[in-house]
Amino acid sequence: MTTAHLTRRISLAGLLTLFLVLVVNCGGETEPEDPKLTGEWTGQVSLGAIQAAIALALDEDDAGAVTGTMNWTVAGTTGTGPVTGTHNYPDVSLNLKIEVLGQELTGKYVAKLTTEDRMEGTFGPDDNSFPPQPANLERKSG
Repeated sequence: MTTAHLTRRISLAGLLTLFLVLVVNCGGETEPEDPKLTGEWTGQVSLGAIQAAIALALDEDDAGAVTGTMNWTVAGTTGTGPVTGTHNYPDVSLNLKIEVLGQELTGKYVAKLTTEDRMEGTFGPDDNSFPPQPANLERKSG
């Protein structure tokens, strides 16, 4: 075996090794997937001394448009209404409308998806009757 022939075999072996190292390393460094908001979410928001329980049933399409329904329970009274919004990972922006005791209330939930099953953000009314309040929502397992 000549020196040139041996050098070519070593070079091919080196290239193959480098290729395998790159393939193995690339497999472990993929971007996290963009989880959809589809599912049921629950949480609470404090409105001064009053606690409100929030339950959302959301559906997200492939373009990031979000629709669904919201149940809002305060002091034993529950209101329901539609939810619309957008999800551009990790940002979430939801428009909320509920009817409670014959009165329609609107608000906004602005959050970041911090894990596949948790949103951290704020809830505030459209009429600015109080400043946005922290409200974290968790996806119900199911």
